[in-house]
Amino acid sequence: ALEKAVMRQVDDTLGAIARPSRVHFLTVLPKTRSGKLLRRSIQALAEGRDPGDLTTIEDPKALEQLQRALAGGKA
Repeated sequence: ALEKAVMRQVDDTLGAIARPSRVHFLTVLPKTRSGKLLRRSIQALAEGRDPGDLTTIEDPKALEQLQRALAGGKA
């Protein structure tokens, strides 16, 4: 229900062209130790590519949670 509400909000605000095909709810996102999001790694995982260098990741469990969510498992 919340996923549909998010998609409806995107439709109303930005239009159907901007609506994502899926919405994933996570408790944490992969960040560096300084608090910056690992955007390239997140995008790479979403596209099924290698996430690259993750030596600066703050919490490796965040990456595992993202991988499970993208694979269709419970986050």
